[in-house]
Amino acid sequence: MAKFCFWFKIVSLSLVCALNIYLFVISFGINYKYELAKVHVQFSESMPTMDSWINSPFGKLKSYLFNVTNAEEFLSGRDKKLRLEQIGPIVYNIVGYNDILNRTEDSVTFRKHRYRHVEFLPDESVSPDILNKTIVQFNSVLIGAAAKFAQTTKNMFGRMGFNAVTLGEQLFMPGSVYYFLWEFTRPSLEMFSKLLPLASNCGTLYNALKEKDEVYTVNIGTKHGVENFFRIQSYNDKLQIQEQLKHRSGPIDESCPINVKDTLDNSLFPPFITKETPLSIMASESCRVLPLHYQRDDEHEGIKGYRYVLLRPNEKAPDCLATTNGVELPLGMFDVGKCVINDAPAAFSAPHFYGSSYNWSEHFEGLNPNAEEHEGFILLEPTSGIPIYEKYRFQSVTVMPNMNGFHRNLMKLSHMMVPTFWYEFEMGQLPLYVRILMRLYSSPYFQTTLMALELLCALGSLYGLIRLLRKLCQKICATPVVQLETILNAHPHPQLTTSPAPQGESLKPKSDLNTNLYPNPNPNPSAPELETDLSSHSQPEKPETHPNSQLDESKDAKYCCVSHRYV
Repeated sequence: MAKFCFWFKIVSLSLVCALNIYLFVISFGINYKYELAKVHVQFSESMPTMDSWINSPFGKLKSYLFNVTNAEEFLSGRDKKLRLEQIGPIVYNIVGYNDILNRTEDSVTFRKHRYRHVEFLPDESVSPDILNKTIVQFNSVLIGAAAKFAQTTKNMFGRMGFNAVTLGEQLFMPGSVYYFLWEFTRPSLEMFSKLLPLASNCGTLYNALKEKDEVYTVNIGTKHGVENFFRIQSYNDKLQIQEQLKHRSGPIDESCPINVKDTLDNSLFPPFITKETPLSIMASESCRVLPLHYQRDDEHEGIKGYRYVLLRPNEKAPDCLATTNGVELPLGMFDVGKCVINDAPAAFSAPHFYGSSYNWSEHFEGLNPNAEEHEGFILLEPTSGIPIYEKYRFQSVTVMPNMNGFHRNLMKLSHMMVPTFWYEFEMGQLPLYVRILMRLYSSPYFQTTLMALELLCALGSLYGLIRLLRKLCQKICATPVVQLETILNAHPHPQLTTSPAPQGESLKPKSDLNTNLYPNPNPNPSAPELETDLSSHSQPEKPETHPNSQLDESKDAKYCCVSHRYV
């Protein structure tokens, strides 16, 4: 077993040393980041970010409503402006799911369930019982129907008929936060929904979190190039967003952002993004392609990335989205009327009209637009193309045209952009191991660090291998040396001859053996030689032994302590 372990160490260290030397040498000719990117775009199940992607989007959805605090004063004419009080955040935990339907070598098709799990978080909301709080809001059913009817019916009799039908509807309605978010409906709407294809529940979150049919086919693998990883091939088996084609006659201008080819679904992005790389995402909640605009370098939890804004201040909407219900939109807003329930005349802007040319202060009080709280952005790690952090923010606005001929309360809303609610989706934290890998992968010293580790491993294994081989050489090449030690009897040796010495002189032993075989035990020549006083002893006479006689080992001498030692 010991021999097996010894040889196992030698073989293991040899392989480790050879492998690291090989990797170190070839590292001068390859780019580790690019090689890892080629593995990443294969989109295999062993990809570190796969679990996060499958259970995405994940994060917190924060909703905000506007409470009208001076409704009676406004209707009576005492106040010319509406005072709005922001209510929120009302926080929900969101976990989605991406179900892979089919995959090939160069594409994958999956169905996106954005809101598979929705859970109210009372402790993270503005107050634990916020859903029970009573507020006053615009009657969005009434004002939406009136705005749409105003553009389709220009004659006064038609408008008078609308006033008669909606006589019992109030312009401002009290209700709980939960009611406006999840169960907002009106008797007149329920009646019409039985006759027309209209949705009777106009709760903002009830409709915003509805399951939509979203099937994506995207690029994977290296066939299309790593720079085209996860770019969309089709959306619901089409190249254009079908909701935007409703009620349109004639061809659509190419500048209209409804072509999904080569856009992204906002879950993964190509690696090696530069500041000039064109990026756009499929924004299903607004039924359009939304271009991302590089803003600046930023950092989140120690990971550096590129910050992209969703809507630039005073950005002009494409021509096909520049009007809602025939009303030209201010800068910083775009039409979503074909993407909301009942085709309501609605538009999206940044919260509190941040970055919009709309003069909100002419009609409202209590808003405070600022970039820190209201600018939507996505933060991408450019080397891996993985989103680090995002705050997806938009405000829903009901666009009111000229309301002449309607009820006097509705006429007060002429040419207003009425904010109904706004939301923020805050991306959740990536798993720890993904963040660690991203930090290593995005480091400018990634290649150098790996090469240094390879060199250290090679040197360390080589040193251990040399030590083992040295021990092996000692075992194989060493020769035994026999040391013979002879201890003579206390009695005179047969080869030793003694003769009486004169009194006062010492008797010195004489040996016929070679003195080189028995070296002098006293190496110091200046030390006195051993002298034995024999004057008081009588020595028996011994027969002389011939110098050449052979020692009789069994009788005349005793040999002991024969040892072998290896040097």
